[in-house]
Amino acid sequence: MVGKATTIKTVNAKGNFSDLEILLEIGSMGAGHATTTLSQMVGEPIKIEVPRVHIVEPHLVPRIYSKHDTTVAAVFLKMRGAADCDLMLSFEEEESKKIAELMINSVEKEVTREMELSAMEELGSIVLCSFLNAMADFTLTKLMATPPEIIIDSFDAIIDELLIQQALCSEVAVIFDARFKRRNSSTEGFLITFPSYSLQRMLVEKGKEWLGNELSVEKDTLPPLMG
Repeated sequence: MVGKATTIKTVNAKGNFSDLEILLEIGSMGAGHATTTLSQMVGEPIKIEVPRVHIVEPHLVPRIYSKHDTTVAAVFLKMRGAADCDLMLSFEEEESKKIAELMINSVEKEVTREMELSAMEELGSIVLCSFLNAMADFTLTKLMATPPEIIIDSFDAIIDELLIQQALCSEVAVIFDARFKRRNSSTEGFLITFPSYSLQRMLVEKGKEWLGNELSVEKDTLPPLMG
């Protein structure tokens, strides 16, 4: 079982902690899938960077960004299949206009609030499904996503509600910083995943194969995503 100690592990794209390297590889795969789809959609190059990943106990998620009462827009979906995982892509609300401009591919057209929300939901769906596909490809497992849901509230309110849902499902949160770059603009957000026990095992087992590590995960031992 995961310990109760306060644990936050963070690494940038040049880190060397093996479990985090595995997750960064998945993040890069997901970003690659999303980059291709978004670039084709808007008709110009879109670059998505995943410079940093954090592994924390779920109740410590608010400490990573210290946004608390900041209003954010979050796109949330659940992944179900051989293993479960809940995913959320979040942006500060003030970034929504940038996202709409990126998705609509026009800075001249007047952007309404409805267009902003629609653009955020579409972007969120593309990015989250791309990460889902990356995890499915990495673990050679078929995973299915529920329809995305967009929520606008304070960061803490959204996280608190999410943590209530996760109380019996996951003991670890994996957070990817995400940076979206277009020719003349950029926007930043973060993707939070709550992998189930079974998905953690799959990721670590496949990751060890990827790293060339012959050590196996013992049958009844939780993978060491948390120290």
